[in-house]
Amino acid sequence: MLLPEDLEQSISFCVMPWVHFHITQYGTVTPCCQAPWQEEQAFGNINKQSVTEIWNGEKMNAFRKGMLEGKADKRCEGCFIKEQEGFTSLRKITNAKYKHKTDLVFSTDKNGVIKNTKPVYFDIRFSNVCNLRCRICGPWSSSSWFNDAIKLGMISEDKSALTYSFENTDAFFLQFREMIASLEELYFAGGEPIVMDEHYRLLNMLIEAGRTDVRLTYNTNFSSFSYKNNNIVELWKKFKSISIAASLDAEDKRGEFLRKNLKWEDVIANRKLMQRELPHIEFVVSPTINIYNVLHLPDFHQDWVNQQLIRVEDFIPTLLIYPKDLSVRILPKGFKNKAIARYKEHIAWIQEQLSVHMEKRGHMLQQFENILKALSSTTENESIDLFLKNSAAMDKIRNEKTVEVFPELAELFVI
Repeated sequence: MLLPEDLEQSISFCVMPWVHFHITQYGTVTPCCQAPWQEEQAFGNINKQSVTEIWNGEKMNAFRKGMLEGKADKRCEGCFIKEQEGFTSLRKITNAKYKHKTDLVFSTDKNGVIKNTKPVYFDIRFSNVCNLRCRICGPWSSSSWFNDAIKLGMISEDKSALTYSFENTDAFFLQFREMIASLEELYFAGGEPIVMDEHYRLLNMLIEAGRTDVRLTYNTNFSSFSYKNNNIVELWKKFKSISIAASLDAEDKRGEFLRKNLKWEDVIANRKLMQRELPHIEFVVSPTINIYNVLHLPDFHQDWVNQQLIRVEDFIPTLLIYPKDLSVRILPKGFKNKAIARYKEHIAWIQEQLSVHMEKRGHMLQQFENILKALSSTTENESIDLFLKNSAAMDKIRNEKTVEVFPELAELFVI
C-alpha cells in the first residue's frame, strides 16, 4: 500500500477517484475525460445509478484500491503516454491542484471505500452539442459534424446527430443540488459548453446557492459569448475564479478552416471584450498541434503577443496523438527538419520575452520542447498517404482546398 511519502513519486497514483466525478455525453461515469467512454470500462451510468451509488460503488472502490496498491490501470494510459513523452499529464496537474485532499486517500479502507464524502470536482459533458465542425474532431463530440460524417461514411443516416448524457435532466439536477455545499470546481467542455442550456442552468443554481466561490474551468472554442437570452459575461462577473482555455489552432483564415463555422473577427472581439470587462479571468490559448498547423503555430503565437491579446506564457500547445493520420510524427523527414528549425527559432524568441508567471512560462517552454522531440523522432510506419487521402475527402465535401489556405503544406501534396 502507498505511504504518504510515496504519492509524489508514484508513477501511477492519481487523486481523481477521491475528488472527481466525470459524466460523459453518453451518460457513463469514467475515471476522467481522457479515459475510455465505453460502458464496460466505466464506473457506472448516471441514467441507471445515482451519483452516490456510483461514488461508493464496487467499480469505483476497486479503482481506488488499485491506486493504493500502486497498480497502473490501463484506463489511465493516456496520461502515462504523455508523461513518457515529457508532456505534463492531467494526472500530474490534478495531483498538484488537489494536494490538499490527500488526507482522503489515507482515510480510505483496504477495499477502496471512503465514507462520508462527496465529489468536489465535477466534469459534466451534457451533450455533443457544438456549433463548429473542427477538422480534428468528429460526430462524437460535435453535433454539427453529423452531415459530414454521413458523407464520409463514418456513420449511417439512421443515427441521431445529438447525444445527451441525461435521460432525465431534472432528476440529475436534484442530485446535484445536494453536492453544492462541498463543491470546489466545475469543468465545462464539449461539445461546446457556451451553447448548452444545462451550462446556464448550473451556473444560475450556483449563484442562487451563494456558491460563486466555486472555481469554473472551461475548454471552449471561444466562438460566441451569447446564447439565447443568456448573458455569459454578466454571469462570469459574479464568479471569483474562472480559468478559460480557448481551443484555437490557428489564426484568421487558417483558424476558420481548421474550426469550420468559426468567424475570426468574433474571436478577436471576444478576446478584447474579456480583457476589458473580465480581467479577473485566467485565459490561455490551447492549440492542438497537428500536421495542418505545425508550421503556422509560431506565427500565431507571436502575432497574438504582439497584438497584446495574450502574454507570451498564455499559449499552451498540446501535441495531437490521435488520430494518427494527423500526427506530426508521420511527416516526411525533410518536412520535419523544416519544422524543427522553425520551432528552435520560436523557442529562442520566447526566451527573449518578458513573463509575469514564470511557472506557467516554464510549462509552456516544456510543451514546445516536447513538440521538438516529437518532430525529431523516427517517422512512424503510418504513411502520410492517409492524411492526404482524408484531407482530400474533407476538402471535397466542404468545397475547400487545403493548400490554398495552408500553402506551406504544398510540398506534401505533390504526388
